[in-house]
Amino acid sequence: MNNRLAAILEDFLKQQNTKYDNQNNPVLVDDKKPGAAHDESAPSRRSEKAGVFHFTKDMISALLMALVAIVYVIQAFKIPTGSMENSLLVGDFLLGLKFIYGAPVLPYMYQKLPGVTDPKPGDVIIFKYPGIDKKDYIKRCVAGPGQTIQIDDTVVVVDGVRLVLPPNGQYIRHGQLDPQIKHFEPLNVPKKGDTLLCGEDMSSRQLIFYKHLIHQENPYAKVTARLQLYVDGQYANNIKVLNNGYQDLSFDDINFNAFDIWIYIDNIVNGAKMQFAGKKVEVKKLIFIDDKLVKNYIVKNDNYFMMGDNRDNSTDSRYWGFLNRNFIKAKAFILYFSWDDKIPAWELPLKIRWNRIGKLIRSWDGRPAKS
Repeated sequence: MNNRLAAILEDFLKQQNTKYDNQNNPVLVDDKKPGAAHDESAPSRRSEKAGVFHFTKDMISALLMALVAIVYVIQAFKIPTGSMENSLLVGDFLLGLKFIYGAPVLPYMYQKLPGVTDPKPGDVIIFKYPGIDKKDYIKRCVAGPGQTIQIDDTVVVVDGVRLVLPPNGQYIRHGQLDPQIKHFEPLNVPKKGDTLLCGEDMSSRQLIFYKHLIHQENPYAKVTARLQLYVDGQYANNIKVLNNGYQDLSFDDINFNAFDIWIYIDNIVNGAKMQFAGKKVEVKKLIFIDDKLVKNYIVKNDNYFMMGDNRDNSTDSRYWGFLNRNFIKAKAFILYFSWDDKIPAWELPLKIRWNRIGKLIRSWDGRPAKS
């Protein structure tokens, strides 16, 4: 009897704690929150929110790490031309190390953090082109600050030492280079603290090389080179002059941004002297920073002389001058991929140069080994 009463009492208490929905179905009440319906999906929703939060946090962390790596550690680069053949081939993809020479303080800034080491002759370097072209270039350093370089046909001499061509370097077009390039007169590579004498009688090569150097050290300034022609004391820049078989042009028409302009300036000057033979012909070579004439310029950074390993097919320091430390971006390190652009895409396995993947990019200073 007592057991029967206990069972009836238990059923009564359960009924008091039971709620019913609109269809009169019982709904359990949460013991910890009397009167509240028990929601079995709540832990699941909390788990989903936590998963989304952790995924977002991981993605942001990964993106930040990738950004730091891109800005301060590595640079990807694809070889676009044959100027470094056969050391580097068209279609090679490589990684350069920024921190070796000093990464930028902030993206797109020229101020650099301290590097592990300075560039050295023999290093393969990724850099910003010193002219108006915004592309990155890659060449080998053959001479450093304070050194003297001279080139006679296929012979490159630095500080009196004849350099040996890199193992995979090449000459392919003997006799087809301009005489000023083929027989490159001795040139001193400026170092930090040197003074450039920018007088009116400087050579055409000095005019263009100094202009590019000053531009690299003052990238936010307007740096210009000008030629001024005077005939019997009269300013004559607007007069068209002979141009050694090319279209006649005036001194005002000269494009000083052309990569090989220094080679042709002397032709234009000589054409003026021939055209005005018997008269006093004077040509002034001038450099301006923000329209202010530069007479002497103190070099702020070390400079380097760059050449492609494919010596007869490379637009390098022989044409546009010195590479300033300010424009150096990374040291070439390793090939991570390579394919042959001449092979069609549907022959993909054959298109990939498997034997080049993972190849380290070696320095080669070209100096004969000491016995």
